[in-house]
Amino acid sequence: MDEIVMDGLRIDGCTVAFGGLRAIDNVTLDIPGGTITALIGPNGSGKSTFVNMVSGQIPPVAGRVVLKGQPITGLRPDRIVHRGLARTYQVPKVPKELTIQEVISVPLLYARSDRPLPSGVRSAADLAHYCGLRPAVTTRCGQLSVSDLRRLEIARALACRPEVLLLDESMAGLSLEDTDQVIGLVREIHVLGVTVVVIEHVMRIIARLCQHAIVLNQGRLLAEGAPQRVLTDPDVREAYLGKGFTL
Repeated sequence: MDEIVMDGLRIDGCTVAFGGLRAIDNVTLDIPGGTITALIGPNGSGKSTFVNMVSGQIPPVAGRVVLKGQPITGLRPDRIVHRGLARTYQVPKVPKELTIQEVISVPLLYARSDRPLPSGVRSAADLAHYCGLRPAVTTRCGQLSVSDLRRLEIARALACRPEVLLLDESMAGLSLEDTDQVIGLVREIHVLGVTVVVIEHVMRIIARLCQHAIVLNQGRLLAEGAPQRVLTDPDVREAYLGKGFTL
């Protein structure tokens, strides 16, 4: 067995099956600590299943997930959060009747971690401001725009004080201006010492933001490495990007 990565996330021979379909098929890979890593691939390639597996929503039927040298396979999602991993959702999952402040306050109160928050952040309002939320913190979530819901998801995940943060298409549906602002926010989070995994379809974002890239296809690892190398890989072009793709 390969040496366990002590400062990042390791997926070690993991399989997730739904009946006879292997959504994740014997995948082994490392997400290096301290990086912004892209997780890309065509629709149905297993990206969302991968995030659900790592965060504890769907346990693998084989293999193990190792966070900072410690196995987390089979732990409840809340225990995985306590170990230092948080995530957002491709479709924001926030109760419409709650306010911004209430949504962020829950993990601030109950994450039970001594890991630090960003400098100057002491309250839900501070964290909302840090993430660029424009509405008042008393605004109910049902009144928020797509952009603000994306930012709220990031703020809620940050309130868990993660060491590894999984962002599941957190820039989907945003304008160019909003996308640039969220890219800046992700960079700021990374500077705090957080390892960030970005699930994204827009290659412009991947090329600008990430130092490492992983490509899944049909539940299997297709390629990994530096984004410039991965995005020019002939197998990646054929399976995902198209032969005419240019950055």
